[in-house]
Amino acid sequence: MTMKLTGSERDWTANELRRLPPAKRDDILARAAALAESEYRSKPRFTDFEAFGEDDLHGDSTAATAG
Repeated sequence: MTMKLTGSERDWTANELRRLPPAKRDDILARAAALAESEYRSKPRFTDFEAFGEDDLHGDSTAATAG
C-alpha cells in the first residue's frame, strides 16, 4: 500500500515510512491526517457504520481468565 499526499514529492510505502527519522515520518503522517480529516468530515459514509453488530461480540469468551 502506498500513500499519496497532495503536493508531495512521492508516494510512500509503510516500509519506507518506518525507515525515516521519527520527525520526518511524523511530519508526513500529520499532513496525511490533515488531508484525510476533511474527507471524513464531508463524507459521512466513511464513518456512518457499526463496527460490531449484536451477534459479533461474545460475552462468554474462552480466552477470558478466571478470577
